[in-house]
Amino acid sequence: MKILTNVQTSHLAGIGQAFWSLLKGLEKNYPKNAEVVGVRVISDKNVSQNGIFTHKRIKNFKLCSITDQNFPSFKDAVDQAKNLNDLITSYQPLIEGYQNLINRQSPDLILLNGTYYVPWCLYLAARTTKIPIILHYHGILSKEVSHWSQKPRLLMNDLENSFDNDRIFYLFPSSLARKTVENEVFKHKISKSAIIPNSVPDHFFKIKKTGDKENVGFVGRWSKIKNPMFIKKTVEYNNKKHGPYKINLVTSQTESKKEIKSRKNVVYHPQMNNFLLAGFYEKMGVLLSPSYFETYGNVAQEAIASGTPALISENMGVAETYRKLGLDNFIVDFKSVAKIYKKIGEISGSEIPQKTRNELKQIVSDNIISSEMMNVFNGM
Repeated sequence: MKILTNVQTSHLAGIGQAFWSLLKGLEKNYPKNAEVVGVRVISDKNVSQNGIFTHKRIKNFKLCSITDQNFPSFKDAVDQAKNLNDLITSYQPLIEGYQNLINRQSPDLILLNGTYYVPWCLYLAARTTKIPIILHYHGILSKEVSHWSQKPRLLMNDLENSFDNDRIFYLFPSSLARKTVENEVFKHKISKSAIIPNSVPDHFFKIKKTGDKENVGFVGRWSKIKNPMFIKKTVEYNNKKHGPYKINLVTSQTESKKEIKSRKNVVYHPQMNNFLLAGFYEKMGVLLSPSYFETYGNVAQEAIASGTPALISENMGVAETYRKLGLDNFIVDFKSVAKIYKKIGEISGSEIPQKTRNELKQIVSDNIISSEMMNVFNGM
């Protein structure tokens, strides 16, 4: 089977991390029957020349690039568009680039990773063919842009709604994600779908050391849906209380430094690959994932796999996995900084029991998740 898909290579992009885990699982379990062609769009801000799977050779994986610069930046395209047809016209060169690759590669299956404009353009190219299409619903676009002004927000809603097609099989990382799409996006039940949680690479489970209780970590994009203002308030509260904690940030330094004026007790870390992230979690006493909404939540799950407590919002898909593991105590309300600060004091530096980590591995290891996904692919 040959699968053609869009890829992100940024170390902070959850889509890229999830896809990397899938590739590693397929490489181990299906060395002969799964060939994957990944397509990166060089102008995509989630693509880095030094990003994941740009220098490592992976069996049965080929990385292709679309470098055509005749389409505008996404911001410019959205600003200029009056409707969805205008957006299609702006990105016609990218759509045609995908069509050419599809014709040359002749895939058996097209996998759309995410719902932003890059997989949308791949979708527009794919729907002119008879090739089966799977949409891996990593992020709900209407949630991501809910704070935008009306005109571009409505345009993005139209873009996401255009993915409503009975030709598509939908792959969701959580029942929360599926219910949200059914209730708030498509406004109807989805007949063809499966729920498969995001995986965790084995190297996270190999960590033995307990983190420093004075280290509080945050990993993620500095965007509104991730609730970064809670991190800012935590920094301010910690300084006001002359607290012992160092707030460690793996995020966009440009954006976060505009909000966090004080550098006291704040440690900025560069973007890092999945292997280095394991070392980061190892040093943390606790991770904070205060997102308003996430279809899943890779960071929290990776931290738990590493033995480090991670506090999450109930509006995250990974909460379903937490409940299976009996980690309900780590699902919290991030409305009060004072209450979460007290919670940090109670759990930071504690260790996730090995039994819990083993149970997690039995649910979300690379091998298990890639096998479940391959079963879906083979059923198309």
